[in-house]
Amino acid sequence: MTSPRELRRQQRVATSREQILDTAEELFGSQGYRATSLQRVAERCEFSVGALYQFFSGKEELLQAVMYRRGNDLFAAMRGAISPDETGVANLVAVVEAISAFFERFPSYGQLTIRLASPGEDAPKDLSPAGEGFAGALALFADVLRSGQRSGDVRPGDPAALAELASNMMTAYLRDRGSEGLTSGEFREILSRAFSAVG
Repeated sequence: MTSPRELRRQQRVATSREQILDTAEELFGSQGYRATSLQRVAERCEFSVGALYQFFSGKEELLQAVMYRRGNDLFAAMRGAISPDETGVANLVAVVEAISAFFERFPSYGQLTIRLASPGEDAPKDLSPAGEGFAGALALFADVLRSGQRSGDVRPGDPAALAELASNMMTAYLRDRGSEGLTSGEFREILSRAFSAVG
């Protein structure tokens, strides 16, 4: 049986780890991976850099932990948006809307994900758009498009290439949202027309 003292220690460790992840998520999202130092994360948490190393081996591992912390919930929201009763195009739009809603709920995570998916961001390979971190989302997009092609409502073409195109369109839309960019209705229409079998 775990002693009360050990339980309190475990609770402090868990709280400290969450504080570090929250702070890193905010800084990586607002400043980018390259511009965020472990020293800055430590200062914001009122920890020493050495204390950070008790939780993470370095900046890359910290970024991975930030991304994976919310990743399962994001994928669950994406999968939950898909309906077998809807067309492939409607499901694609629903998945994009689920991602958009998730990013509104966790804005720093959204900013960070958009940064990592944008050209020019120098991030670890497995968290770049070509790496494992984004592969699951692209595979889900491709599955939705493939299903729509089978039912005849999604345009022909390689589902993986179309998924990449849909992802890039979504990234551009979400990156510019809130400025003078497209409204959600305008983007839905563009997305629907771009992938619909009947143009």
